[in-house]
Amino acid sequence: DEYFRESRQCKGGGIMVWLMVMPNGMLAHRIIEGKFKAINYIQLLQELVVPILKLNYGDNACYQDDNCSVHRARIVKQFMDSTGIKALKWPSKSPDINLTEDAWKIISDRVYDGPQFQSKSLLSKKVNEIIFTINQSERDQIRGLFNKYVKRLCQVLRKNGNLFNK
Repeated sequence: DEYFRESRQCKGGGIMVWLMVMPNGMLAHRIIEGKFKAINYIQLLQELVVPILKLNYGDNACYQDDNCSVHRARIVKQFMDSTGIKALKWPSKSPDINLTEDAWKIISDRVYDGPQFQSKSLLSKKVNEIIFTINQSERDQIRGLFNKYVKRLCQVLRKNGNLFNK
């Protein structure tokens, strides 16, 4: 599938959204205020990710993030090791096999289907509303992404790590 969406800016800047996609179709998210540093990521992991993973998957949890520098900081790795949460090793610059990108596409299409936002708070409110709606009644769409995801991962493995290798 090829996607195109015109870029839009709200007056006063944009927002940063951290998103976690789970196999049951649930989405967990946080609107990130200010600069996002390793210590902020550890706090997010501690408050949100670890409890969700432990509750739903026990000690068999395997967490995938991307390779941004905040996620790869030494103190983050130490924190992950101390919790027993295994992090999936992930190739850098791999949005074509990152499920979160697909979920974010669904969310952002709905967020930007309408008038320009006049403030960051209105934009944040809309993101929260859409994720709430998906979690309440549209989880099948997110679960469906996992089927596509498994097929893409198998395709990447067959092609020695290159999705576009012929």
